[in-house]
Amino acid sequence: MSKMSKDIIANSGVIINQDKDLYSFNLDTILLYNFAKPSKKGRVVDLCSGNGAIGLSLTAKTNAHIYLVEIQPELAKLAQRSIAENQLEQQVTLINDDLNNVLQYLDHDTVDTITCNPPYFANDSQAKIKENPVLAIARHEIKTNLDQILHQSMILLKENSHLFMVYRPDRLPELFSDLLKNKLQPKKVRFVRTRANAAANLVLVDAIRTVKSGNLEVLPDLIMYNGDVLTQEAAKILNER
Repeated sequence: MSKMSKDIIANSGVIINQDKDLYSFNLDTILLYNFAKPSKKGRVVDLCSGNGAIGLSLTAKTNAHIYLVEIQPELAKLAQRSIAENQLEQQVTLINDDLNNVLQYLDHDTVDTITCNPPYFANDSQAKIKENPVLAIARHEIKTNLDQILHQSMILLKENSHLFMVYRPDRLPELFSDLLKNKLQPKKVRFVRTRANAAANLVLVDAIRTVKSGNLEVLPDLIMYNGDVLTQEAAKILNER
């Protein structure tokens, strides 16, 4: 029996249908939603959109038309239910397909903002995939990989438009290399740490599509806890109403 729930990210007011036996949004999703600054109009694309948590919630920040791109039908079905329940059919379009086919639905150089919470783990012989198949595909590079995601982002984005991602710090060298290879210039990064003296466990990245070189701004770290208590900033991000 599935564990269905209806949840809301921060102060977005958008209900997200989730099946916690399959996949549900977590801290990564909430932090990316908070970090992303979507264009106010035009087109926004959420790649690897899962149950639509980020893309749907972004309707609280923008009037742009939002496209959710998700390969897994189980998660796409949940996103479609949320689109209907939030009466967002005029603003949100679901694309249930491989992101490598995205040009069948959208033209190149037509997107103003992309968000992506991609699979973090390389699908190699050392990867230990123990989760259910839906969760495994969401977490591991089984159906797509970093380079494919960034290549499609480069094709879709207009010049000087932004890609916002959340990723693992241990893969940051690979991320920066693939960004530059795909004409995406990292502009801002922010590391997330559980506590001030802990190693970073997440990194938020803002990149733009450009052939120009530029300076990288490293923002102050986001510290989640002071002892066992949420920091003021973390509490605002997680609990803001």
